[in-house]
Amino acid sequence: MSNVAYSAQTVISLKDMVEKTVTSNPEVQSRYHRFLESGFEQDMVRGGFLPKADIVSTYRKQEELIKPGDGTAIPRFNNELVLRQMIFDGFATSSEVKRLGHANRVRYYELQSAMQNTTLEFIRAYIDTLRYRELSQFAKDNYVVHKQLFDRIQERVNAGVARKVDLEQASGRLALAEANLLTETTNLHDVTARLQRLYGELPPETLEAPTFFNAGVEPTSADALKVAYNQNPDLLSTIEDIQASKDEIKTREARYLPKLDLQARKNLGVSNDGRFSSSAADLLELTMNFNLFNGFSDQNAVKMTAEKLNNSLDLRDKACVDTRQLVVIAYNDIQQLKEQEKYRTNHKNSIENAREAYRKQFDIGQRTLLDLLDTENEYFQAKRSLSNTQFDIQTAYARTYAGQGELLNRIGAARGGLPEYKRESYLDSENVCQALAPVQITVDKAALLAEAKPLSSTLTTLKAVEPVKVEAKPLANKVVPDVQFETNSAKIKPVSYPVLDAAIVTLKEWGEASVEIAGHTDQRDTSKADYNQALSEKRAKAVLDYIVKKGVDVKRFTAKGYGYTQPIAENDPKEGNAVNRRVELIRQQK
Repeated sequence: MSNVAYSAQTVISLKDMVEKTVTSNPEVQSRYHRFLESGFEQDMVRGGFLPKADIVSTYRKQEELIKPGDGTAIPRFNNELVLRQMIFDGFATSSEVKRLGHANRVRYYELQSAMQNTTLEFIRAYIDTLRYRELSQFAKDNYVVHKQLFDRIQERVNAGVARKVDLEQASGRLALAEANLLTETTNLHDVTARLQRLYGELPPETLEAPTFFNAGVEPTSADALKVAYNQNPDLLSTIEDIQASKDEIKTREARYLPKLDLQARKNLGVSNDGRFSSSAADLLELTMNFNLFNGFSDQNAVKMTAEKLNNSLDLRDKACVDTRQLVVIAYNDIQQLKEQEKYRTNHKNSIENAREAYRKQFDIGQRTLLDLLDTENEYFQAKRSLSNTQFDIQTAYARTYAGQGELLNRIGAARGGLPEYKRESYLDSENVCQALAPVQITVDKAALLAEAKPLSSTLTTLKAVEPVKVEAKPLANKVVPDVQFETNSAKIKPVSYPVLDAAIVTLKEWGEASVEIAGHTDQRDTSKADYNQALSEKRAKAVLDYIVKKGVDVKRFTAKGYGYTQPIAENDPKEGNAVNRRVELIRQQK
């Protein structure tokens, strides 16, 4: 579809999309039909209160032991209208109707739960779609800038005014930008498929920005819990199930009571052989049935149902615990993420200002293109972190509202055709959930700073971190070029050639001064002194050979190895320390 077609498309509101989802989603539809089924089941049992009328026609042929002739035999043909009415059944029917009424409400709250959960899943996918559309645009912009800067560095290298190592670094960062772009577009594809599964079709190109969270939440997590315990559909369904189990026990106990039935029969015509028989007479009878012994089946049925009640009570307690966890965590996430948003906004603004400053400094020759790449990548990450935090806040609000059973109301959406049930008193009396929430953790930053050691006293205990050296820098009478060797070898890696070339420039600036080339290694638990001494000497000699090949007088230099006897930073027992693996060029004082 073209962009023109998209621009002409009518924006579908979030409310309309949610209503379509909760009306057509298969999982919600399944719960809806189970709710309707339970209502019809109650109506079916309620029919037990009403009379039953049947026309009974009988054809009989049996052996004739006595020759009838006076019309008093059992008739071969008989037609009757039979009317039956239950007078008393130990309250079994009334108890079962009440049980099914509660079961119907259980299905109703299960439907409400499915609608809340499906809406939450939809909102997550909706927010994530907005998220990854924005992050994809960030990644596109980041890629374009990296490609443009890479092209400029490549032009400078080809012109001989920049080093190839700079191009290698720029190439690596460009590859990272391309990977970031691929990651975000893949995430956008996947979340679009999620939204399509829930919504039933592909989402529109333009999505409305959510506003359902503008009303905020309760002032404390305990207050938020009280709302959840009052209307969370999962919790309410367990309470209705408790009532249903109580009524089922009454249904089972009805078997201990007598049963009275009234029956009336109106004869509609018989064959001649039985026209004067008792079968041809009209009948009205009252029947009582009292169960004296049923093999303990009725007693065990009551016990079985009592255990169902205990199970319902356990499920209610579990719903309390689950609801508390969901709401408390989501509520806490809102508070923490909102505070994070402040810091991430400050971080993003600071990086943006530094980025602009670096660009201006580059224009006057104070920054390199690699410096610009550094700031671009950090700016991309800062924008990405801030965007994720902002969308996470919206999701945390949705999770809180869903736990409270309020998400659909907050969005303003509803599913039509559902009844409004009066809130019964047992929903409160059977609710034993306590609105007790963990205290939100806050960090006393002032106390942390007050307890901290002064920075000057901690610097000596910090491990040295390997510096990133791009070129040799004169340090008074010493140069420490970042020379890299093959592992356990004195072979210089080609990436170090430009670094040594830059060091040779400094050596020439020192005139005829004598220079010591000092090789050093780091130390580990497995290090051997003789081996490291020899390796440091070979590496110093390898640097000397490289310098001499570049035309510098060999008589000025002496190459020495010191092994690991002169570390400049603490060695790790297993990893050593790359800072200590070095070659120093030391100008000798006369």
